[in-house]
Amino acid sequence: MALDRTAGFDMLVQISENELNNQLATAFLAGGIFPPSISVPVNAGGVSGSADLNFDTPVADLDRPRPRMGLTVPFSNSQLQITAPLALTVAPIGGAITVVDSIAMVTEGSNQFATMDFNAGAPTVNVAFDPASVSLLEPLLDVAGLSLTQAQNMMAGVVLDQLQSSIGRIDLTPAIPVVDDTDATTVFDIDVTTVNDTTALDRDCLAFGVRMSSDGGGNINNVTSSLIPAGSQSLVTMSNFWLLARVMRPRIASSMGRPVTDFDTPLRLNRSIPAPGGQGTLRSLEARVVANRISVTGRATDSGSGWSAESNFSFFIDIGLDAGAITVTATTPVVDTDVDLAWWVWLASLGLGGLFGGIVGVIIAAVVLAIVEAVAEGIADGLISDGISGAIGGLPAIPLGPIGGGLTLSSIVLDDLELRSSIVRSVSVPVKHQGGNVGLGGFSVDLDSGALSAGVRPGTDLAWNPASGLNAVGGSGLTVTGTSFGALTPVQISRLPLATSQMSLGLIPLTWPRWFLFMPHHEVVFGMRTSEGRLAKLRAWRQIDQQGALHLDWITFDTPTPSLDIAARWSVTERGEVTHYVAKDCSRCRSSPVRWSGVFEAWPRLTAFPVDYEWCLCGQTLEQGDGKVKSAAGIITYRLEGRRLKVATEMGQSFKCELCVSAIDARGLELYTCIQLNQPGIERRCRPCKPTRKDVSVNLLPVAAELAYWRPLLPREPLVEVDPIG
Repeated sequence: MALDRTAGFDMLVQISENELNNQLATAFLAGGIFPPSISVPVNAGGVSGSADLNFDTPVADLDRPRPRMGLTVPFSNSQLQITAPLALTVAPIGGAITVVDSIAMVTEGSNQFATMDFNAGAPTVNVAFDPASVSLLEPLLDVAGLSLTQAQNMMAGVVLDQLQSSIGRIDLTPAIPVVDDTDATTVFDIDVTTVNDTTALDRDCLAFGVRMSSDGGGNINNVTSSLIPAGSQSLVTMSNFWLLARVMRPRIASSMGRPVTDFDTPLRLNRSIPAPGGQGTLRSLEARVVANRISVTGRATDSGSGWSAESNFSFFIDIGLDAGAITVTATTPVVDTDVDLAWWVWLASLGLGGLFGGIVGVIIAAVVLAIVEAVAEGIADGLISDGISGAIGGLPAIPLGPIGGGLTLSSIVLDDLELRSSIVRSVSVPVKHQGGNVGLGGFSVDLDSGALSAGVRPGTDLAWNPASGLNAVGGSGLTVTGTSFGALTPVQISRLPLATSQMSLGLIPLTWPRWFLFMPHHEVVFGMRTSEGRLAKLRAWRQIDQQGALHLDWITFDTPTPSLDIAARWSVTERGEVTHYVAKDCSRCRSSPVRWSGVFEAWPRLTAFPVDYEWCLCGQTLEQGDGKVKSAAGIITYRLEGRRLKVATEMGQSFKCELCVSAIDARGLELYTCIQLNQPGIERRCRPCKPTRKDVSVNLLPVAAELAYWRPLLPREPLVEVDPIG
């Protein structure tokens, strides 16, 4: 078996520094990761003013002590404007801001993700002006009584404040679900570190150690080198022990109908067992990883009247790729069969050794089938489909770069199991509606449909009042974010509180249009959750050259929307006297007064818990606990416990009413639904006539005189009425 290249983890994932930077560049060009420019106040060391910085593509580097990563953000064509102790403007200036912080795995609920959290520790921030800017700055800084070092430190302090107050953190992976269960193909825990390759190849990478169970091992500090092969940007390596002992062993035991204790770890049969298929005995079986293949060896025996056969067999299992999908195939078994025949069988049936060898071959074929099916289930189906992604042949965002959404497999090396792959960027969320509006007076917008109106109507999400600002209505909510409009993603929006209902007029910039070349343009960017539960991103500004008219742009994403249903179940708790009768259509019927019990449960979907419920029955709001409601037919008793309601009627009481429930989730989103209740106080059940049944007529005739006294024709016993319905 190969040396443990996973540092004791069940799985090791590595992402190259080059791939990380490719994703950073893509994200930056799309307006993500880092804002393209910032205008920030400067107030440090007795100096006041502002800095306007225009950023270029950021670059990540892992040439740092683990687990720290550097993020260098160049800036150019920028300016530093000082207002005190004297007025001074320096432009154009350029240079680079370098932020160094630790990468860590953070757990939120049932998810983990890798992040640079600027508020979790003390990130190091350095600012260095380029030579041209130094030449420009030094004489002017002398006039202001500042040194170049003071100016750079002042800028570093401003950037650090922005990182901690505005950006907060940079997530390097999407949220990765983790679970503590017995399935060896689900993720339990992840560790992260960086690898600084000091050789000339400089193959730095991010490394993620993945445990698939609570008793998994691994030490992330033992990951000291990049295993990513030349030409690849990422690598997933799975330990041989985990593959054999955790994935294959229980599945092979199950496929052979044996307890897993019949097999030692990593995968070796420890006793003789009936061979698969019910013929012969399997004496030994062992699987190992050898030269990029799973090698399986074993011994099977069988016997009959006058003969016995023993067969040693071996075969290989290959795990490969076909059109991007993982395949599991087995080689033709090599079988060495020794047949022992009694002397009388030998004389009578010369040459039957091949026949008996074939019998053992059937046993071996069953063993091969059982093992291959177990491997295919554990690797191709269980591991890839259930444990890591949603389809065979694809791996998830576990863990990838900042906008990684999956892996496309390019080759497989089984030593340890090595899945060479390229990263697939995250898929985009479909857009439900995209639009914009400019208004000097008030207006409202339904972000789900794009409908505009002069006032607030049903379905309205956002209302503009020139005197007070923007208001989220109809159960919608908003959160202002420092991310640019182009960079704001549905994932980022979903992580916002989205609980604010108002944006004051002062938060909406009064600015020049974007096409004004020599005037600054500012806008406020915010995320929203609509009244129907969709996510939307918006930007707004008031335009100076249009008398302060509001410019509003929005993109509403077609995300799954919350819903609320009521599940109902009725049962008869008491039944009165039963009356039987025949209906006009000749149906055999029975009726009885009944007492009904109804159980109802509110089922919200895609809402933020906890949820506050309010129930209404027959137009009356229900209180928690036991209570009574007046209906047209009388008093209805109930018991209400949160999302669960139980009602009961009196004997023979009809119940015709409307039941409604309102649910308000933790975000303030309200859902509302109703159902009609109609339960009769008299329950009737009928068995219809069957027209296919032949008509039977009965004619009564007098008894002949000679038979009248022979014996009684009818017993003198009371008749027993039989219920034909039961």
